[in-house]
Formats: sequence, C-alpha cells, structure tokens
Amino acid sequence: MTDSALDTGKHRSKRRRFVPLVWVSGVAAAGLLALGVSGTLSGWTSAIINNNTNTVASGNAVVLQETGPTGIASPTSATCYSTDGSQTTINSSVCSTINKYGGVTTPLTPGANQTADVTFTNVGSEAGSIFKLTPGACSQTPTAGTGTPVNPANLCTNGDLTVALSCSAGATYVSGSAFTDLVFAAAKPSTFSPVLTHATGIAKNASVTCRFTLALSTTASPLDGGIIVSQGLVWELDQ
Repeated sequence: MTDSALDTGKHRSKRRRFVPLVWVSGVAAAGLLALGVSGTLSGWTSAIINNNTNTVASGNAVVLQETGPTGIASPTSATCYSTDGSQTTINSSVCSTINKYGGVTTPLTPGANQTADVTFTNVGSEAGSIFKLTPGACSQTPTAGTGTPVNPANLCTNGDLTVALSCSAGATYVSGSAFTDLVFAAAKPSTFSPVLTHATGIAKNASVTCRFTLALSTTASPLDGGIIVSQGLVWELDQ
C-alpha cells in the first residue's frame, strides 16, 4: 500500500471521529439554550403582589351599665347593661333586678324614709353627650277607691308619699357636687318630671351616681297603709 493511500485512510478516520464530537457538542449547546430559555419564560408566567394590610373598623358606641340595690332586706346589688338580652340591632334592655324605690321588704311607716344609690357607667367605646331620665306613670296596688272597707287613698297623688332625686358625677354620690339639671325635689310621684336631661352626658368610662329618697309623711292617714306603689324609670345615654 502506498503512502498516499495510507494518508487518505487516516484523514477519513479523523473525519469519522470528528463528526460525532461535533454532533454531541451541538446537542449539549442546544440543551443549555433550552434550559436558559425555559428558565427565563417561567419567570415571565407569574406576577405576584401580596396585599398584607387589609383592615376595616366598626364605629364606636355608647353602652350603659347600671349598678344598684335589689330592694331586698340584705344589702345586695345587681348590675344591668343596655346590651343585656338577645341583642340584634338595638342597644336597649329591661332591668328588673334593680329597685330604686327601696322595695317592699321594709315598708315605710309615717315619718320614715329610705334611700337608694344607683350608679350609671358608660362602658362603651364612645362618649355620651346627653344622659336622660324619663319617669313613667305611677300606679298602685290595690287601686285607689277599692278594698273592704273602701280605701280612698292614692299614694301616687295625695302627697303623703314623696320621691326625690339627686345625681352627681362619679361612682359615689356626693351631695355637695350634685347636678342642677338632673334633680327632682321631693314631691308626689305623679308629678315626677316627664324628662330630666343631664346636658353633658357621661364620658367614656365615666360614671354618674343618682340617689333616690322615698319618704312617707308623718301625717299620713291609716288609709295609706298596705299599698304598693310602682313607677317605671327609663334611662338613656346618647352620643
């Protein structure tokens, strides 16, 4: 075999070895390019904003708390809230445990009187600008003009029984600091002022204490005996 033939065979062998290497290198480059493009595209397919501050607030409200005597012989007290009961959209309740007139356990005798202090506190999240009292109608049992013998007495109207009211700021009643706009001088229950208004209201977490005094005249008739007087009182605190 000639030298030229040998040289030709060597060149062919080199070309055969070189071609697979070039192909493998091309595949590797294509793979790297695909990875690079794929990685870039994956970043483009997601755009994220995280809202981490989303808040809402409810408006403030006044809530009235009442603490006072139950009207029984032992010195017990009760607490009621304007939100007591099955509240839905109203801020109003009925409190039957606090008795501001002293109750019936110790009946009044001629010349006797009894007092009851009741404290109102604004436990809500808003200050109250107006505090009001609306007394209801006075009634009695038995009804005037009934009984055997017939009882003509009417403690609601005859003046033998009087009710008085005085209020001051704070959780304890202080006579020297009594309000001038939330007061009722001693008079028969039927004349209890229809609406009493404390114009400055009750601030948030502040209190007002009211003292009720019930008295039976020293000249009360025996026909006043055995009568139970009742009068509803509605308290209201407005913003």
